[in-house]
Amino acid sequence: MNGFGKDETAPVARARAAALAELRRAPVAAPWTRQAARVVGASVILCALAAGVAVAASLVTFAQAPFLAALLVVAVLGGVGAVAPRGRNLAVVVALAGAPIAMVMIAWARGAGVPSSTPAWVCSVSHVGLDLIPLAFALAALRQSAWTWPRALAAGLGAGAVGAFLGELACHQGARHVLVHHVGAWLFVALACVAISRALPSRSFAP
Repeated sequence: MNGFGKDETAPVARARAAALAELRRAPVAAPWTRQAARVVGASVILCALAAGVAVAASLVTFAQAPFLAALLVVAVLGGVGAVAPRGRNLAVVVALAGAPIAMVMIAWARGAGVPSSTPAWVCSVSHVGLDLIPLAFALAALRQSAWTWPRALAAGLGAGAVGAFLGELACHQGARHVLVHHVGAWLFVALACVAISRALPSRSFAP
């Protein structure tokens, strides 16, 4: 009987020891606030650099401050919304509601605008190009939580707001140009974030 008992319990003990060893090797999940700080930090640093260059080149005016602030808020809330726990993720709701308002604001404020000799597509390319950095941080953050489309869309809108921030500083063309080449690029980045994050495997199923 003793021999039989040992044969029965030995595999269970080995399996338990292996499971405990695996748990000890598993990396400890970083707090969501630290992950959010990475995403938000990338966006804020890029916006600050763009603003610094614009101020040095005398491209920014005081009248642009409300629009720039609105874009920065969307960028920050989108970054927080990418990883904040679902039960208290007010940032997602505010980002999803605030981004369309910011889009309308920047288009309405342009009016007829100022003609430019630069091809219009340059704004779209530069917009998306700058957004690739915060988009990469947002996608990495989204993999740490269970995927939802509102969370992914908010993260994408936050990343796209960075390019829109640059557009407000560097471009002074009219409302139609803004809607096509700035808002259009912004929406492209947001939808790309949803599609790519949905396809990527999640590292966690935390809420």
